[in-house]
Amino acid sequence: MHELIYFESPGYAEPTRLCLELSELPWKNTTVDWKGYLELKESGDLPWGYLPVLKTPQGTIAESNALMRYAAAVAGLEPEDLYIRGKVDEILELIQGWRTEFTPTFRIEDLEERSAARKAMFVEGTKLDRGLKDLESLYKASSTGWLADSEHMTLADIKAFLNVFMMYSGQFDGIDASMAQAYPTLLEFHSKMANEPKIKAYYDREDEFRWVFKPDAFSSE
Repeated sequence: MHELIYFESPGYAEPTRLCLELSELPWKNTTVDWKGYLELKESGDLPWGYLPVLKTPQGTIAESNALMRYAAAVAGLEPEDLYIRGKVDEILELIQGWRTEFTPTFRIEDLEERSAARKAMFVEGTKLDRGLKDLESLYKASSTGWLADSEHMTLADIKAFLNVFMMYSGQFDGIDASMAQAYPTLLEFHSKMANEPKIKAYYDREDEFRWVFKPDAFSSE
């Protein structure tokens, strides 16, 4: 059995969690608090000292991107066509590029300053705004409804769905769900993903942050 170990929050582990769920293989979602993390670190169970990690029948894998790609392959989300696989990787890099804009804001101690800095990231023409519009362009141009113009869902779709809408979940000061309305095509993509039967079933539960992955999450905004 595969076992994913991380904190309760979606964070860096959510793409791996969802891919494992889509794989339909038996897997265990183990959550820890800060004390539990330190115990794992001190015990030497974390290859590089960080979470998340994925325990597989062959051994432990660390680093979130490695986990995510492994789980996507297990779930059959890895395209056989090398060109499409390359386009998937391209989109993953695109997303990672604008997500790095978040990192400096975590070091801002003042709440008002931190909130203002995050709101400023969504101003028209900023790197994050351009990145979200790039995803909209990919969705509009796709002949299949999948971001990489693939025949089936890929990791690019999983990553975009989770990382984009996680921003609006309420866990980041200065960002709220109403801000998603500036990207109507991404909301169409959200509806497509959230209504996929297996995804819909997985997120059919009460959760402080994961409500944004439900079909009607943004319908009343």
